Formats: sequence, C-alpha cells, structure tokens
Amino acid sequence: MLTETTGRTPRDLATELAGLRDVDWPWVWTGPPQGGSPEFREWCARYGWEPRNVEGNLDVRTRSGGELTFGAGGFWNPVDRVGHLAWHLDADAAGDNPQVVATAAEAWPVYLGAAESVLGTPTWTGPWDASDFPDAPHESAWGGRDFRLQTRSPYRVAYWAPAGGRPGQPLVVLDQSVSFPTWTEDTAGSSMISLTAYKPQEAGDGRR
Repeated sequence: MLTETTGRTPRDLATELAGLRDVDWPWVWTGPPQGGSPEFREWCARYGWEPRNVEGNLDVRTRSGGELTFGAGGFWNPVDRVGHLAWHLDADAAGDNPQVVATAAEAWPVYLGAAESVLGTPTWTGPWDASDFPDAPHESAWGGRDFRLQTRSPYRVAYWAPAGGRPGQPLVVLDQSVSFPTWTEDTAGSSMISLTAYKPQEAGDGRR
C-alpha cells in the first residue's frame, strides 16, 4: 500500500507558487525578527503566514494551507532559501517499491505542469541520467555528476533561472527524489517532490 502524506495537489502547488511570485524577495532574504515580538507577528502577517515554530528554521502555514520553511542554517535570519514539500509518497512494505517508482513517474509531469502554469517553461528539465544534465545553478541545488549518477539524486529536476527586472528574484528548483531503499527488495521506499526558491548570489538585503 502507498500513502501520500501531504494531502496537497498539483493545483495547490500552483497556488503556492502564485502566492510567492509577488512577494518582496529582498525583504524575505533579510529574514524574520526573532519570534514572539510584535515585529515578528507583523513580519508573518504581511503575507498571511502563520508561524508554526519558535526554534530552528522558521516554518509557516500559508493562506492556502501549505507550509513553507525559511532556511537560515537553523537560525532565523538571513534566509537563503524557501522550501515547500509538494508531494510525499511512502510505501508500507518493500513489495510496494516498484509501485512507488511507477507512481512517481505519473506524478512528476502533473506537478511540473502545475509549476509551469505559473512560472512558464523551465530553463532546464530532465531526469538524473540525462546526457545534458547541467551543473547546479546554485551550490546547494544538487551535488556533482558522480554523486548524482551514484545516488540518482535528484531523480528528476526542473529549474527556472531568476527572472529579470526585479531585485532579489530567486532561482526556483522543483525536484523529485526517490529514496535509496526504494531500489532494494527488503526496505520500504518513498518519493518526494519538493520546491525550493534559492537566494541568488547577487540578491541584496534590506527590510522595508
């Protein structure tokens, strides 16, 4: 048996991306004030984000019911990425692993299409073994060639280069992973589709 644990749909992914499209990215990269203060509550309220924790990287629930994680190395600021888990499939038993791979193959084009409906055509998209698989456009986006070929990670990926015309626009990466146990016959596996918006190297900081 397979279980999808997020309860989110491709349409939900498009909604989250539409909500992120118009945020003030230089303000996001500066990061939130420490939790509990009126300034922190004001920071979250700007886009209707409901804080979910008070320690580590800030997690929030969005207006549409999704969750975002503001990556700051376990602190609160500055933020260098914003992550969102769009789809997570778990197998109950190792015998379900082939179905994990098959279901992942079905899910990917649907979630990719949802992202494209908001972001347009990706700068590049393809599977882990593509002959033209590019070097990572951000140092944290994925590992080098040898690591990728050994681990099949990312299993599938699409990325959108930062849009021009506005400062601080992120590099957006949609990737699908298939966990190592999925390729075995003795451990239940899983697959995920994740969205990450990375702070571009040239992005400036400054809260307004």
